[in-house]
Amino acid sequence: MTIQPSVAFTMLTANAEAFLKLYPVRIFGDTGASGQADYDLENRGASHRPSEVLGTHRLHATESFNMKAAAIGLVTPGAHRFRSHSVHMDLGIGAMNFYRLGAAGPGIVVTGQLSGCAFVIAPAGGNDLDVAHVKPTGGVTGSSLAASLAAAHPNAFVYGATAGHGFYDSHDRVVSIIGIRDLGGAWRLYAQKHDANSGDYTIRSVHRLHPDHTKL
Repeated sequence: MTIQPSVAFTMLTANAEAFLKLYPVRIFGDTGASGQADYDLENRGASHRPSEVLGTHRLHATESFNMKAAAIGLVTPGAHRFRSHSVHMDLGIGAMNFYRLGAAGPGIVVTGQLSGCAFVIAPAGGNDLDVAHVKPTGGVTGSSLAASLAAAHPNAFVYGATAGHGFYDSHDRVVSIIGIRDLGGAWRLYAQKHDANSGDYTIRSVHRLHPDHTKL
């Protein structure tokens, strides 16, 4: 039975960990400055997810979803529109700007797909977080970008295209970053990894990035 986008959005915001382990989500981010923006959630169709026991050694059929910035203008009939914090992809460290996630505004945050980029999460007091999405430029590799960001922001967590366990290899993975603010006001941020070199949105793994970096 096909899951309607409005139902899927309710499931995602109610229990993001369970949803992201079961349903692939690809994000087509807003190209404007970081801030609040409208997005559309649409059911893309069939895909696959790992088995709870055997992981990627045994894949199960599932449904997949696209999140598209409304500004893109590619609205699918039946899509569910929602308001979100939207983090801009900054081109290089010199152009990096943090965006504050706090108690105000929507209870969800998204950014465009990571495919060599790094996502930075820094504590900003209480439940607030400063976040940034940075793309490597000028011949900089994803791995060296992540290392430079970690050195420049020692109090932050940098999720990037490194060889480290729990991170991602941009040669064969792309990543969706989604965050949900819980009822207590705390943000939980997640990374869902997909195959990079095929049209299939198959989930390869899901990690919680904040408040602790762990595989789900």
